[in-house]
Amino acid sequence: MTGEGQLTERDIAEIVQDLSKSGWTGLLHLERSGRKIGITVEEGKLVFASSSNPDHRLGPLLLRREAITRRQMEDAGRALVPGKRFGTILVEGGFLEPKELVKGVIDQTRDIILHAFGWDHGTYRLEEGGAQGESITLNISSPQLILEGLSRVEAWSRIEKGCGDLDARWAVQDGVDRVLRGLPLSPEQLALLGTIDGTRDLEALCAQSPLSDFEVCRTLWAFRVIGLARRLDAAATLDDDGLEYVMPAEGDESA
Repeated sequence: MTGEGQLTERDIAEIVQDLSKSGWTGLLHLERSGRKIGITVEEGKLVFASSSNPDHRLGPLLLRREAITRRQMEDAGRALVPGKRFGTILVEGGFLEPKELVKGVIDQTRDIILHAFGWDHGTYRLEEGGAQGESITLNISSPQLILEGLSRVEAWSRIEKGCGDLDARWAVQDGVDRVLRGLPLSPEQLALLGTIDGTRDLEALCAQSPLSDFEVCRTLWAFRVIGLARRLDAAATLDDDGLEYVMPAEGDESA
């Protein structure tokens, strides 16, 4: 895939899925309106993230969950020196247990990545190669992160582009059992997946699901990105969405 580009042309969820499918290793750099996010990818998995946004720092996260006090956060910040991390200072000062630090860093990484899925514009750049090893890393599959990240997207322009028109028919992808393994779908999401048979269009899927129409559209978009389902519409539309790897059903002349 292209080493750099615009998020308006290639959605962040599609970038992550491509990196996952190819088992890519390196750094994914994102930038928007002066804000920067760096995501470490190891063999297709998103394992660490950093952000220039001060609200994404570890201190405020620990303060919100009442793991540290404001005084402890301020004192640890003043004690920062090159080569020593904020969390290490908290542990060494007896303000935080090591297991609390591990949980805090994992949650911080996850929160930054999920925040990135909300970006609908900006730039991305891929820096291939081994990244600096981190002692605390995230252990969540990319499809699970994509599913959770897209479940927070409210921008209808992105959702509509992914789910298609009301008359777009949907089919289950080959190898769906492999993708489903370890993926925490809700009963409603599983029921929606079960109604996808290649004959029902989007309008029928909305009518049969207990989910709202908005949620059905958003979920189908996520299903499409992670490889659970595919849209049986014009191939040109798929190319415009940046999902060239989605192949039409055998014998389907509409794709």
